[in-house]
Parts: sequence; C-alpha cells; structure tokens
Amino acid sequence: MMSVEETKDIIETGLGSIGKIKILKALAEEGKLATIYVLHKKTHLKREDIKNNLDDLIKIGWVKQAKYANIVYGINRENKYVGRLLEFFNDVGYTGQP
Repeated sequence: MMSVEETKDIIETGLGSIGKIKILKALAEEGKLATIYVLHKKTHLKREDIKNNLDDLIKIGWVKQAKYANIVYGINRENKYVGRLLEFFNDVGYTGQP
C-alpha cells in the first residue's frame, strides 16, 4: 500500500498541468493507441510539451507506451487512479466516454 506522501506525489504529477489533463482526455476519448501527431491535433499543445507531459504520465503509470511502426501511447485504464479519474471526467461531462 502506498503512503499518503506517495499518493500525493502521484496525483500532483498526474494533474500538475492543463496539458496533462488535455492529454488524458484525448487518450480516454481516442479509445485506442495514439501518436504524438494525433495528440497534437486533439490537444493543440506543442509537440515538445506533449512529449514532456507524456514522460511524466508514463513514469507514474497513467499512460502506456508501445513501439510499432511509430511510438504510440494509450491510457492505462487498469491504473486505480486513472480509473477513478476517468469516472470523474465522465460524470462531470468532461469526456464523452460511456
């Protein structure tokens, strides 16, 4: 079980910027793996900012990265924080997830 301090650090890292929230929303709505290009089109963030934010989200396990022809990213729905966050996003109408 994680300490309160570890949980606090994870939440602050995961939600620490509007860019991260936009990326999480885009990945949740995409429903499949997405490239940096797709994330750029959906979030209108700079590619550099997307990469930096993804690095943080990958470190805390909220986003998974895979390499096929391109490097692709997907939201980690198995992560307990992500599951609760997506429920919240849906409940308040921030995402269109069923």
